[in-house]
Amino acid sequence: MTEIYPGFFQIQLANDAKGSNRINIFLIPGNDSCRSLMIDTGYRTLANKKIMDELLVKHRIRYDDLDIFLTHKHHDHTGLAHFYANRGACIFMNPEEDRHAYDCLYYNNNPQALEEQVHVLATVGVTESRTPVLWNRFMELNRQIQQETRDSMFNEIKNYRYVPITDGMDFCYGSYHLKAIHLKGHTFGQMGLVDEEHRRVFPADQLIDGIVPIVATAYPDEHLLDYYFSSLENFQKRYAGYMIHPAHNRPYRCDGTVPARILSAYRKKLDTIREIVQGSDRAMTTREIAFLAYGAEDEYGWKDLMQTKMIISKTFSCLEYLHDKGEIARACEEEILFWENSCPS
Repeated sequence: MTEIYPGFFQIQLANDAKGSNRINIFLIPGNDSCRSLMIDTGYRTLANKKIMDELLVKHRIRYDDLDIFLTHKHHDHTGLAHFYANRGACIFMNPEEDRHAYDCLYYNNNPQALEEQVHVLATVGVTESRTPVLWNRFMELNRQIQQETRDSMFNEIKNYRYVPITDGMDFCYGSYHLKAIHLKGHTFGQMGLVDEEHRRVFPADQLIDGIVPIVATAYPDEHLLDYYFSSLENFQKRYAGYMIHPAHNRPYRCDGTVPARILSAYRKKLDTIREIVQGSDRAMTTREIAFLAYGAEDEYGWKDLMQTKMIISKTFSCLEYLHDKGEIARACEEEILFWENSCPS
């Protein structure tokens, strides 16, 4: 744990013993008469739970005096939320994060989510009849998660009670006055916090130095990549010169470099995907385009199924963006979306 500002701490939590994937958790301890704030909870592992519980004890923070601000509903940010909620902590989250029962980047173990997963997989071209091997990999993953035999990268996100966050909502702890800001892009309802007095922003996964954040969806007409581009431009205008504390990697000063790098990376990928679609003599599924755009290891995707899910859903966001701009056409046949040149020769 590092005290990054007086009474304001950062804790790094990993998803496994190797520490290959790390997330920054932030904590403002109150005192015996004030509430405390935790920003995100980290991966759902016993090791992380032990680390955080020891810190709460060290700072004399009781569960029922703890507020937890969840930036968005991904497994690395909300893994321990249900544990704290069940013990009296107050969870805050944007309800837009619950708009779908199934999300491509996390797992819910309930009948509605499983039913929606079948539809989402079909949308991108993964079905039992068309792609039986890849389909069976997803079904096997479901069984493994239900038995909790996989590592925390695939752990189910447990349900928890929460208070809805709205844009501009105030969070005051000690000498810190934080305001919630909507950062649509990485997810539909991602929220961050800004400390305008001290010129600091906690943007979760929206802008990360050294990483191109994934904008991933498989639901039509959400326009998520378009929202993301607008968010990056607005962020730079509003918070130029602020200190940025992302959920991953190191902090940095907002000078336009990080947004420009991210935008450039997405523009290049859009160019690649546009060329694939416009150069094809037939309509293609999202899965087919993703495997060409990212160079799949084989016809089933990548050995890491999470990587396969991420790349297919990221490709979907790019295709949706190109469709919105009128550069490619989209058609639906038996739930499957097909993409093709909007102006065939």
